[in-house]
Amino acid sequence: MADLVLDYALLHDLASSMRDLKAKIKTDVDAGSKRAVVTKDGTVVSSSEVGNTTVYAALSAFFAGCNGPFKDSMDLLDKLAENFDGIAKAFFDVDADFSGKVDTERMQAQIAQWQADGKAYQHYLDIKDKSVTFQYYDENGNLQTGKIGLWDPNQKPPDAPGPIPSSIDGTSVGSNHTTVTTDSNGNITSETTTVDSGNGLTYTETTNYTYHDTNGDGKPEYVDYSSTITHSDGSSETTTKTTNTSDGSYVVKDTTKDGTSTSTVTPKPNGGSHDVTVDTDGNTTTTDVDVTGTGTGTKTVSGPNGTDHYTGNPDTGQWTLTSHDDPPPGSDPYADPDPYISPNTP
Repeated sequence: MADLVLDYALLHDLASSMRDLKAKIKTDVDAGSKRAVVTKDGTVVSSSEVGNTTVYAALSAFFAGCNGPFKDSMDLLDKLAENFDGIAKAFFDVDADFSGKVDTERMQAQIAQWQADGKAYQHYLDIKDKSVTFQYYDENGNLQTGKIGLWDPNQKPPDAPGPIPSSIDGTSVGSNHTTVTTDSNGNITSETTTVDSGNGLTYTETTNYTYHDTNGDGKPEYVDYSSTITHSDGSSETTTKTTNTSDGSYVVKDTTKDGTSTSTVTPKPNGGSHDVTVDTDGNTTTTDVDVTGTGTGTKTVSGPNGTDHYTGNPDTGQWTLTSHDDPPPGSDPYADPDPYISPNTP
């Protein structure tokens, strides 16, 4: 099966062209409602300029007759442009989000390489002037003392690593650029990714990270974050993760123009989890992942539409649906338990 390729830049341009066309049609629609004859720039033409009253009356009738269909076409162009632009922005946002995540991974790899280069250079500085002293007997049987440098003078020394990487350019979606700040351990403390399609679509995401080293070994056990996204349609989205370091449970909140959804995740033995999610409409979905062995486990998802049971690999997130249970009768709080009985019936 061939891969589906969607040119969201072309869709966005097409939507803009439709809006331009609507603006041009509006001139004729406004003229037709007044039975006026106009030029292409909207200037009203008098009958004397036409020179023939019969021709002018026919033109006037033509403009008036086109008024209805052209007015309908304006409404249709509006809806079609909105649909095309909505699809373009939705796909652009998905690609921009993915591109930003890829650039963050590339940035982390560059920082890791910078750290490795720094250790190599520091090792060189530590040993370049040091040597090992040893004794030996020469061909005459005399005891001699020699030295061997810890760094081979014939070997090119490593380059100094320079400043820590702080930005990266991506090429997967239009023009995208990621900048970061780091702490003394090389952990990214903040990052901002900006993606520009080049034809009017933009996406910006800024994330701040908080690291929790609970055992003092210098390596964070938990990472919290607060992320703000400005989508291509101008709307904002904020996502936060807050960890309870005493038991490893955490809460993720996602706030959009539609409201706030909240997921509370509690760890279970062997890497399992218990997740309770409340969406923007107040519906609750519970997801339980239980690890039964190496690379094996079960997942149970219970929500307004019933319960789904899965088996699969918790490590890779690959699951296979094994069964579904419908919600029990009467579980819908909006359903009428008996539409034939009036609620006022004694």
